[in-house]
Amino acid sequence: MANNAVTAKARAVYGKFLTKDDYISLLHKGSISAAVAYLKTKPLYEAIFADTAEMTIHREQAEQLINQNVFDNYLRLCRYAAGDKKGIMSFQVKQTECEQLAKAVIAVSAGSQEGYLRSFPEYMSEHLCFDPLRLAAAKKLPDIADAIKGTMYSRPLEPLLNDPSPDINRIVTMINVCYIKWAFEQTDKTEKGRTRELLKEFILHKTDADNLLMCYRMKKTFSADSAGISELLIPYHRRLRVKDIQDALKMPDPVSALKELFVKVRAAAPEDLAIPEVGVNIADYRYFRHRLAVSTGETESLYSLMMLLRAESVNLCRIIEGLRYGLPPEETEKYLII
Repeated sequence: MANNAVTAKARAVYGKFLTKDDYISLLHKGSISAAVAYLKTKPLYEAIFADTAEMTIHREQAEQLINQNVFDNYLRLCRYAAGDKKGIMSFQVKQTECEQLAKAVIAVSAGSQEGYLRSFPEYMSEHLCFDPLRLAAAKKLPDIADAIKGTMYSRPLEPLLNDPSPDINRIVTMINVCYIKWAFEQTDKTEKGRTRELLKEFILHKTDADNLLMCYRMKKTFSADSAGISELLIPYHRRLRVKDIQDALKMPDPVSALKELFVKVRAAAPEDLAIPEVGVNIADYRYFRHRLAVSTGETESLYSLMMLLRAESVNLCRIIEGLRYGLPPEETEKYLII
């Protein structure tokens, strides 16, 4: 199938996304059951929720189906792509894999494995490079090191996981570094020319935002030492330079200086920085929406759609969580990517 046909299909999927009015309706549904019943009427969600009984569905089930819907839609579109279909699909798989590994590390370190097990995406099991059952059975960090032996994560993570005084932030940073190294290698293997450069631009665009968010959280919430923060930076960048962060951290008001950096490197717009995490997600959404609109190639279209689908799933999981805990609709709305 021609590249422009795949792009047209990706845009058609985006045309089925929920509108702001849909989100407002969901925010006021009052229960998870009512929200799921509403989603059953929407083209993008009717199939994934078709066999669910909305009156008995619980939060973890709803969130898993929402996230699985991202995977299923992406997989469906990749079947139309030319060449090695696993090439572009592997980005979605590997990104989810890294997220699950990071969640396992955080859960084990906090002694909350049960919560991790409930949220594990069963539909991903066959696609991971490690045995998810061994990961799920981990009781301590060295158990995770054993579960990932022989994978791309083993050598960089093993000494950190076996450290008697493990630094969880450093471990999560290293997981992100593993993903970026893999993504660059995959891009060099499967793409060339402008497409290869665009994929690397997409990856580094997110890395800039991740580094800024990490610095902002560590400084604002924990008043962390600037040297310690610098050690947690992912060593890749697009517009954001290490010197930019180091200079911001030396300012009399480093939190405000970091917020200015979000705008400088186009990681967030000034009007969206009340909650920087949300501002970054909104900026990403607009960025990939633009890339999908102007795309002339299937790889760019599919990657952009992947990021947009993930953003919508974040919105829906946020709404489901708010309904579960009875949060006021206006409180949940502040965190939506719209």
